[in-house]
Amino acid sequence: MDTAFLRIIMLGAGLLLGFGLMGCSGQDLAASPKSESGATVPPVASFAQFSDIPVPSGASMDMDRSLLLGASEAWTGRLVYSTSTDPAQVFDLYKAEMPKFGWTELTVIRGERSIMSYQRGSRVSTIEIQKSRFYGASVSVTVSPNTGTGGSSSYGGAPSGGVSRSPLR
Repeated sequence: MDTAFLRIIMLGAGLLLGFGLMGCSGQDLAASPKSESGATVPPVASFAQFSDIPVPSGASMDMDRSLLLGASEAWTGRLVYSTSTDPAQVFDLYKAEMPKFGWTELTVIRGERSIMSYQRGSRVSTIEIQKSRFYGASVSVTVSPNTGTGGSSSYGGAPSGGVSRSPLR
């Protein structure tokens, strides 16, 4: 058999396998909750519980990489989703919309992997946006309590409690 023809067949088989794997959800149905009838109920990914951040329409939550505690405007954790929206447009969305949700911009780095930090009351948010492997963007939004004391924490400074300690030499 001609080696060029064999390479084309192997490439085609590889593409078919790759597209087939992309269709797999990766959800472990055995670990899914059961309904009253005993049937497996897959978890439902809904962005409705996040009323304090913008999420592009058509986004798909990554249940395996997200870790969410709480709800409404008191949630904390990491929300990971993918979207068909271009990463630059996702960046522009957060830049324009976060202040409308009451968040104050702290830092912004725009690049191949963009990172944005915001504060709202006693909570901080870090948003990481990068290009997905095939198309669109992969977005990670981390929200946590701001545990900072508001003061400087430079080496050799006074720790909280007012006790001053010298650095070891």
